[in-house]
Amino acid sequence: MIPICRGRDSGAPEWSVPAAQVGIDLRALRGGRTLAWVASRAHISVSKLSRIENGQRRLNNPEDVARILDALEVEHGPRRARLMELAAAASQKSQPGFHRDAGAGAQQRLSGMVQEARQLIAVDSQVVPGALQTRAYMEAVTRATLVRSRQHEVPGVVRSRLVRQRVVFESGIRAVFCMQQAALHRVMGSHALMVEQLEKLLEYTETPNIGVRIIPVELPLALQVTNLTKLDFDKPGTITELIYVETGDREGHYYYPDRAEDSAGFEDYKEILNDVALRARRREPSRELIRAAIAWHGERAGSRPTQ
Repeated sequence: MIPICRGRDSGAPEWSVPAAQVGIDLRALRGGRTLAWVASRAHISVSKLSRIENGQRRLNNPEDVARILDALEVEHGPRRARLMELAAAASQKSQPGFHRDAGAGAQQRLSGMVQEARQLIAVDSQVVPGALQTRAYMEAVTRATLVRSRQHEVPGVVRSRLVRQRVVFESGIRAVFCMQQAALHRVMGSHALMVEQLEKLLEYTETPNIGVRIIPVELPLALQVTNLTKLDFDKPGTITELIYVETGDREGHYYYPDRAEDSAGFEDYKEILNDVALRARRREPSRELIRAAIAWHGERAGSRPTQ
């Protein structure tokens, strides 16, 4: 059986991993044939075929995959049966509690993928990593990064991020979060709010399965993105690894090692992540930098920082 999700009450979209795998496999089967060639024979639109191959949305009807396989002349057997099982898993609706309008589709998919993964490493260049944010800090960051015409989206985006946060802690995934030192001193909301957030971040440095690593300012990295996340999977029938890249408020993009059009980008970002893992401060030096930032904000907030 194809694994769907670990915690069915988490509210995250369990269709995300199988949808990605369906897309990868169908692209491989299509080979050098064009989207239009396959779509015409499968009696579906080119745009629908493209969406299925990109794995960006939940499948409305698994039979669409059956028609694509017919067009590609994939006969009945283990390979086709596996793809149809994946298609069925990719059509599962999200569990109650996950808001379809809460944030970008790419973030929705990331929540579902996290709960299937065994390991996560993430780099944030601007703010405290989302999974480690307090709600107050999360709301301040969201308001600061959305233009005025999109401020009405703040509640939905926050709900989406809270889902992802819950998934990280309930899934049991081993996670390492790296963040630029400058983010410790970037004021979101107020200095008092920053003290609260960084004290919580200090607590997370002692949480099992969670690593917090600070990238000091004297170690510049080739990182021009807001967030860079790599997930590793080890379950049969699923993708092996992927990289999620987020730039500003634009919808994130996924890179896979076995997609021809993504392979170069995947390797570039993987190299950056490996560089970060080697150069970021370990646990105790990171804790020292966090404590120093708490003291800095505490002085400016007019209150005595917690030791």
